[in-house]
Formats: sequence, structure tokens, C-alpha cells
Amino acid sequence: MKKDVSKGFVNVVFIVLGMLTFLTMTVGPAAAKDKIRIGCAIALSGMNAVPARVSQVTEYKLWAEQTNAKGGVYVKKYGKKLAVELVFYDDNSNIETCTKMVEKLIVQEKVDLMLPPWGTAFNFAVAPLVSKYGYIMIGSTVSSAKWKELSVKAPYLFIILNQPQKQGKAVTELLQDVGVKSVAIVYVADLFGLEHSGVVAPLIGQTSIEIAMLKSYPLGADDLSPLIKRIMAKKVDAVLAYSYPDSTFLLTKQMIALNYSPNLLFFGVGQHYPDYRESFGSKTVEGIMGLGAWNPKVPASGARDFFNAYVKRWGKEPPRWGEASSFAACQIMEQAILKAGTLDQKKLRQVIASETFPTVIGQVKFVEGTNPNYPGDVGQWQSGEYEIVAPKIKRTAEPIYPKPKWPSRK
Repeated sequence: MKKDVSKGFVNVVFIVLGMLTFLTMTVGPAAAKDKIRIGCAIALSGMNAVPARVSQVTEYKLWAEQTNAKGGVYVKKYGKKLAVELVFYDDNSNIETCTKMVEKLIVQEKVDLMLPPWGTAFNFAVAPLVSKYGYIMIGSTVSSAKWKELSVKAPYLFIILNQPQKQGKAVTELLQDVGVKSVAIVYVADLFGLEHSGVVAPLIGQTSIEIAMLKSYPLGADDLSPLIKRIMAKKVDAVLAYSYPDSTFLLTKQMIALNYSPNLLFFGVGQHYPDYRESFGSKTVEGIMGLGAWNPKVPASGARDFFNAYVKRWGKEPPRWGEASSFAACQIMEQAILKAGTLDQKKLRQVIASETFPTVIGQVKFVEGTNPNYPGDVGQWQSGEYEIVAPKIKRTAEPIYPKPKWPSRK
């Protein structure tokens, strides 16, 4: 009988020890957490690789390096600073691959936070997914008139970039302000081009400005000279091209070759890159305008510091639009963690949805998931700097009109 009691006691001890071991194994890693793992499925290869690297990857890396240099992000729950680790997955510039990679980062890698992919279409594709798993994401390369419709189904995606309705209004007011009488609007045939042209054309249509052409061109087109010649035949004052970087560079190159220089030339994405200025030369790009603008002169905390740090780290100037917002998105996540004291996604979302955050693009407070207070809606190259020329209240320089003709080629 005593042996049975002793044996039973020993069994109970082993069971208790086993339970303690199990609890130690399951609870231990959280208590011993030493880093914040941040996932990002983004184009590291394919047609989107260059804009993804320029607009997001370099800014994310700079923020992570700066954050780790100061010891990491303090998380009250763990009572210490945690280093940040970026976990990049290559989506190969493919939307289907991107959604798979996002799910893998969340379900298998179990990352603590997520950063977005590049481009409006990709962000829209993953928005329901991150909301399904309850992961916050701050999109810095998302611009869409349809966001309000999607936001109800994707409450965990916040958009920090300026949006088409506001930009379309700024462009229209600028055209009126400088005295444009006629305009040609061309756009890349995808979500970005369709939405932006679909917003600006009706707004311009409400003015006395004549819309002489409204035409799309194929994504990835390698020769746009026929389109340019059709524009030339219209003899318009202004050309608005809602373009991606590849066609922005191509249109510029072919317009120069055809010696076509309208009084106002406006592009969608890519003209704000310092590489664009360097490729064609400061005198050549003088007066060229584009969608969205930021520069180190904006009245924002740390704007000049970000500019200088970027130059020091990468040996070149930062682009002058959404790139600063990619850095700002990371600043917002960091501040949200400090305020929430945890990495819990629901609590972080509550903070991001309700608080105001000082960033390199200014004070950010999301309203219905978007940031209404972007530094500039239209930029223009002037003497080597991409100045903010619209809206009027945020100008860092008066607009140049008409745009100078192309420098003579010898």
C-alpha cells in the first residue's frame, strides 16, 4: 500500500514537473524576446524592383539602422528596448506571389509587424489579407480614389500618401492659376492611371480649359513616340501624363528627341527622383512638374535630418515624394509601440487610428484611414530642387510657367 502511495506521489510530481516544463517552453520565448521582426513582401526583382527599392526598401533599412543604433524600440510589456529585424520576401513584381508571401510571413514566420508592398494594386490585393489576420500596415505608395470603398473591409490598412481627389483639385487649380488654356491627358492603362485621370479630367472639365485629348497607353510600352506625335498635333498648352517611372523616363527622352516642349509638362511617378534630374541634367528638367512633392525645406520635424542621413547612408539624395512617407510610416509604428507599450496589433491599431504623430513629412493624423495633411500635391524642378508649387498654401516656390524649352543639343 505504501509503495502504491509513493508511486502515485512520484507520478504526480512528474506530471507537475512536466506541466511546469511545458509552461516554461511556451511562456519563456515571450519573456526572453529580444527583437521585433518586421515582415515585408515587396518587389526585389521584376519590373517593380527599382521603384520598390527607391521608394520603400532603402527608407525601411535606414530607419531600422537608426533605430538599432539607439538600442531599438522600447516595449513596456518587456521592460526593455528591442532591436528591429527586417524580413524581406521577394514578390517578383507579381500580385499573386505577393499575397502568398504576405500570408507566409504572418502565418509561418509569425512576424511581429508588417510593412507594405510597392504600388496601389499590390496594397489593395493584400489589404483584406492583413485585415483578416489583424496586422496593421501603413501604405506609402498607395493612391486611389476607391480607397474609401475598400477601407470598410480593410480596417488595418492605413494610407499615408496623398490621394487622387486632393491632388486632382490641386492640379486643376494650378492649371488655372498659371493660365493654361488647353491640355492633353495621357495615362498608363492600369489602376493608377485610370483613377488619377478619372479624377482630374472631370475637374478640369468644369473649368474653361479645353481637354484636347484623353488617352491611355499600355503598361510597359517601349515606344511612345506615336502618342507624342498625336499630342503635338493638338498644339496644347499643357500635357498631363499619369505615368510610372519607366514611361516617365521614356516620354521625356522621346519628347526631347522630337523637340516637343509644351508650356507645362507634368508626370505621375519618377520625375521626382534625383536620378531623373541626373539622367537628363538640371537644365533639361527645369520646370517639369509632377504628382506629389516633398523636400527638406518643409516645416516638419526631422525633415532636414532625414535628408542628410539618407545622403550619408546611400551616397545620394532621397527622392522628393512618397519616399519620405515610407520613413514616416516606420516612425509612426515606433511611436505607436511606445504609446501602446505592446506589440499587440489591436492596441497598436487603436493608437494609430486616434493619435497624432510628428514625422519627417509633418504631423500625421489619420482620418478614416488616410492622411489628409501631405506636404505637397504638385512639385516642380527649379534650379536643381523639386519645389512644392501646389497647393498654394504649402508652396516652397512660385511655379515657373511656361516651362523653359529643351536646351539646345550640340
